Amino acid sequence: MIKRVFQGSLIVVCLVILSASVAFADDMDIKGWEKGGEYDSLYDNTDRDVFKGTLLKIKDIEPLDGMTEGVGVLVKDKEDGEDVLVHLGPKDFVEPRIKDLRPGVRVKVYGVLVEIDGEYEYMAAKLKAGEERKYKFRLTKDGTPFWSLSPEELKKEESSQ
Repeated sequence: MIKRVFQGSLIVVCLVILSASVAFADDMDIKGWEKGGEYDSLYDNTDRDVFKGTLLKIKDIEPLDGMTEGVGVLVKDKEDGEDVLVHLGPKDFVEPRIKDLRPGVRVKVYGVLVEIDGEYEYMAAKLKAGEERKYKFRLTKDGTPFWSLSPEELKKEESSQ
C-alpha cells in the first residue's frame, strides 16, 4: 500500500514539473529557436571562440526565414575593426534580461561563428559588458540554449552568474 501511494505521489510530482516546464516554454514565442532545430544545429559547441569589441547597436533579427523575432547586437571587433552581428536569442527571452545593456560599452563575446546565407555571424553563449555585467544565453558545457531550460534549470544557471 505504501509503495503504491509513493508511486502515485511520484507520478503527480513528475506531472507538475512537466506542466510547469511546458507552461514556461508556452509563455515565450521561440518558433525556430527550439533546441535541436535547424538554427540551433548551426551552433557547434566544439568550435567556440571569444572576441572583444565595442557594442554599437542592439537590433531585432530574424536569422532564418520564418523564425520568431530575436535580438542581436552589432559589435565592432577590437582586433580587425569589422562590425560583427551577434545573435543573442529569441526576443521574448532576451529583452527582459538585457534592459541595462547600452551601446558604447566594451564587450567580450563568447560563442560560435556561423555562416548564414553567405554572411558570417556569431551565435553568443555569453556576453560580458564592462567589468561587472554578464549575460548568459547558452550552457558552456554543451551549448544548450537557456530558453529551452526548465524554470528550475534556468534559475540554477542564472544564480551561478
